Amino acid sequence: MHAIPVEFSDRIRSQFPEEADAFLLALDRNPVTSVRLNPAKPGAQFVDAVPVPWNEDGRILGARPRFTLDPKLHAGCYYPQESSSMALQWVLQHTVSLDCPIDAVDLCAAPGGKTLIIADFLKNRGRLISNEIVRSRAHILNEVVVKWGCTNVAVTNNRPADFAESGMQFDLMIVDAPCSGEGMFRKDTEARNEWNAGSAVMCSKRQSEILTQVIPALRENGILIYSTCTFAKEENEGIMEALLATGEFEALRWPVPPEWNVSLVEDSGVFAMRFLPHRTPGEGFFISALKRVSHAPGKRSKPRNVFNLCGNEEKRALQKHEIDADQVVLAPDGELYRSTFSKQELNVLAGSLYFISPGVHIGKVVRGEFIPAHALALANFSWLSGDSVELDEAQALAYLRGESISVDASSGWHHVAFQSCPLGWIKVIGNRVNNYYPKEWRVKLRE
Repeated sequence: MHAIPVEFSDRIRSQFPEEADAFLLALDRNPVTSVRLNPAKPGAQFVDAVPVPWNEDGRILGARPRFTLDPKLHAGCYYPQESSSMALQWVLQHTVSLDCPIDAVDLCAAPGGKTLIIADFLKNRGRLISNEIVRSRAHILNEVVVKWGCTNVAVTNNRPADFAESGMQFDLMIVDAPCSGEGMFRKDTEARNEWNAGSAVMCSKRQSEILTQVIPALRENGILIYSTCTFAKEENEGIMEALLATGEFEALRWPVPPEWNVSLVEDSGVFAMRFLPHRTPGEGFFISALKRVSHAPGKRSKPRNVFNLCGNEEKRALQKHEIDADQVVLAPDGELYRSTFSKQELNVLAGSLYFISPGVHIGKVVRGEFIPAHALALANFSWLSGDSVELDEAQALAYLRGESISVDASSGWHHVAFQSCPLGWIKVIGNRVNNYYPKEWRVKLRE
């Protein structure tokens, strides 16, 4: 394990003089393992788990299991997530009204834990664009969204400035900003080695640039939720103070039960929750919320004819599977998606935004036959016809590795499940079973 940088220790002693010893000692203890349960996919159980106080679906585990070898992880029944970051759910519940439908953007979304919280919070009262600027991480984000079964999320791969150019105005904007990562010193010891005394200043400049570029896309009375996994004031309350100083925002407050032992920031008009590793069962985390009180001038990008409605061939194929083609859009590569955005809305957004996925990928029609997509098997809506083929644990792991499995099923497409949790598709052709689990997601780990 890398030693804690001396410059960091000195700053912590200055920043938290009465708690510094306990704080620094906590960084050399074993990190806490926690998961968030999928409320739409019950069934995941963990021995000796205790609730996360600020998130009704969060659980703190007594030990770290081998997640990769648990079929329920791949079915999206739960997601390993740092417990402190689950506080986003509490902040959403106390700052965002769902009296009217919400358009939301999660700007720096990968790997995806916060997107899942936002999507579950919005449910059928809002839609979410989940964005990641790094292409490889955007595909990881999409995998997380697919496995969870989100039905109200589109995944994009864009710069912050692209959203200001898109013409869309958001009611809710979440910016979990790239930061110096001090809150991960216990969980990821490499973060210690990468840190230097100038990290906070460098990161704060980047955070300010991100916010300056994307804030034009936040509508008047829209909510900005800002978070980091670091302790540096320059990256946390300093960023909030600068936004408040513009006169365009007002700080939001919410209740925080004292028994949670969360440190509160209440200075220079800023209100925030700060999670410290010696106080709470989790890593370092800062979260604050502001309401935009100024008018947001809108822009409008030139539409691109990227998405279309289903043609007659697609309609006929979908009708055989009792899928309503009116809820489906056709992408340029022929793939079909069920999106909460209309064809017209998607084409306007496509003038500025690159979509990894405009919604739930449901499949493709090839020579009149509907080929179902993996996401359709895992999505949290009732478009699946027929009974699933139940697999035992050994079969489920073989399926997740892309191996051949034997099942007793009629010819045709079937979705397979482990303990009633869908895992994906197979196609039975006579005595042969074709495994359609995505190649790029196959499990390589063995017992």
